[in-house]
Amino acid sequence: MFTLVFFGMLVALIAALAVNGFKIIQQSETMVIERLGRYYQTLPSGINIIWPVIDKARSIDWKYIITDINGKTIVRKETITRIDLRETVYDFPKQNVITRDNVAIEINALLYFQITDPKRSVYEIANLPDALEKLTQTTLRNVIPFLNR
Repeated sequence: MFTLVFFGMLVALIAALAVNGFKIIQQSETMVIERLGRYYQTLPSGINIIWPVIDKARSIDWKYIITDINGKTIVRKETITRIDLRETVYDFPKQNVITRDNVAIEINALLYFQITDPKRSVYEIANLPDALEKLTQTTLRNVIPFLNR
């Protein structure tokens, strides 16, 4: 009786490890895998096998800006494990800029970006959407005063 229970638990453990070890990555997505807390590999699309006990998908903080039907802007932050490699549109809220002749104008920015190196986008920056937003705002504030020459 004891051996039957033992083998049943062993089969259940092996089945659980096998199910958690298969990672199916969709087309145009990727996943960064860490082995014991250190970068190990970037999984391509398709069926991939990992060791579920020692390999773990790196989680990433991501921010989505959504405008509902009433025009209200909603900022939603999520922790994701899969990185989308398609071109992404990022809409920024309106901001005030002062031109060279001291005229205050309000501009709205729209940014298209695509992640080409998932490892660098995960490990070299803490929050990619916030960094893109700040970089775009700074660049626009530097460029707008010189547009009306």
